[in-house]
Parts: sequence; C-alpha cells; structure tokens
Amino acid sequence: MKIPPFFCMWMNGQPLTQTSLDRGLQFGDGHFTTLVIQAGTIQAWSSHWQRLQYASQQLRMQLPSADEVLHLLQQIAQQHPQSVIKIIITRGASARGYRLDHQARGHWYVQRSELPPWSARPLRVALAHFKLAQQPMLAGLKSLNRLEQVLLSDECEQRGFDDLLVTDTQANIIEATSSNIFWYDGKQWCTPRLEQAGIAGVVRKQLIDKQIIGKVKLTKLRPAELAQVEQMFVCNCVLGPRPIAAIDGRMLAMPELPKELNQWDVNASLLLA
Repeated sequence: MKIPPFFCMWMNGQPLTQTSLDRGLQFGDGHFTTLVIQAGTIQAWSSHWQRLQYASQQLRMQLPSADEVLHLLQQIAQQHPQSVIKIIITRGASARGYRLDHQARGHWYVQRSELPPWSARPLRVALAHFKLAQQPMLAGLKSLNRLEQVLLSDECEQRGFDDLLVTDTQANIIEATSSNIFWYDGKQWCTPRLEQAGIAGVVRKQLIDKQIIGKVKLTKLRPAELAQVEQMFVCNCVLGPRPIAAIDGRMLAMPELPKELNQWDVNASLLLA
C-alpha cells in the first residue's frame, strides 16, 4: 500500500478521505440533541432546535439551516412514525491540531433508531461514586464529550442499579446518568441548578417553562438531604419521566410520578408541544 505524503488517517486498516477526519471524532468537537418522533409527530422540535442553536453559539460553531434538517426529519417521520432521532453537529474536518478554522463548514449527522416503549416502573437508584467535573463554559450543553456518562453507565451496571444520582466535585447532586432529576420538597417540585455542570434537557426545560407540574424551584441538593426526599423522578426525551422507588436501599414514601405526568406515552406530544 502506497502511503500518501500528506496528512492521512486509517480506520480498521483502510484509508479514510480527508472529509472523514471529523473533529467530532478527533476531539469530541461538537454537540447533539436526541428527540422523539411519536405517531409521526416530531416532539418539541422548536426546543431541540433552540438547544442546537445555543450550543453552536457557545462553541462558536456553524449550524445547517433548520429547514434542511427538518425536511429530513419529516421524511423519516412519514416512513417511521415511532422513532428516536439523534442530531449531531460537528465542526467538520480538519488536519492535525486543536486550532479552529472559523470559516470551515461544519458537518451534521442524523441517526435513527426505534422508539422504546415508555415504562413508569419505579427505579432503584444509588449515589454514584464517579463525580462530574465543573466547567461553567460547557455546563448545560450536550457536547460530544460524554466520557463521564459512559463511565457512569458502566458503574451503574456494575453495581446493579437502575440508575445513579450523580454529584459534581463540590458534592452538589446534578443529574442521573442520562436524565435530569426532580424531587418534591413538601411544598413544590425542585430541580438542580446547572450553572457549573450537567446537561439541561429539553423535557426539564419544558417542565420549568410551562409549569406542567407547577412552578419548579431551581436549587441545590446535597447527598445528606436525600434522607428527607420522599418523592423523586428522572426524565429525558427518549424514556420520558420515571419515578424513583428507592435511594441507596431506602424506600421512598411516594414512588410515583406527579399526576400531571401519568400516561406520558399518550400525552407527551401535547405536553411538549
């Protein structure tokens, strides 16, 4: 095999083209959102597009046109009315080094998979050993740098729990392994502040903005305070809201969802519109 004199790259022993040298692969230089198509309806499209716009602005990255992406999603929705869609935005191809080319046209990818059935089965969770790093510049963004979540998912599986509650390095509970968390403090529903770490999910945003479960308090939650929590749930776009039954073996008094979120599989499109 003749090796070209310019910068090149191989995958599984086969040479790749220059356009394959995507910074998303090289450096995790990109971001993504995951949405649901249910009964042919693209759920919360405007919120997902706003998320992509905000992340691109923070990362100083170009976006394709919304019409271009939406056209493809509508085609998918017609043929596969029950789908999970992952939209990935990267800065595109580059040669060696971290330096940015602000004129480079980014790449966008769409991945489709089957929509899993929603389940309100209460979950057994525990406090994670692994901790999230604090980085206010990236807090809230769903960047392609997901090694923390990969390791958390593995810890969860190794310990035999349904999910984990994750703290940052300053002992603030931030989220679950791939979901946001809400708990009832006896007066109102609360969710962690995400200025230093964590991912600001679309369902979380909708619950806060639309006050579907009442006015939500953004606050801090420490591990020691979990002993007073008697109702909690996790949520994301794909799996919906799921109630917590037990935390580190302690059964919660109310292992159920707030009534407004019951029958999520039927009402999600209406609630997220």
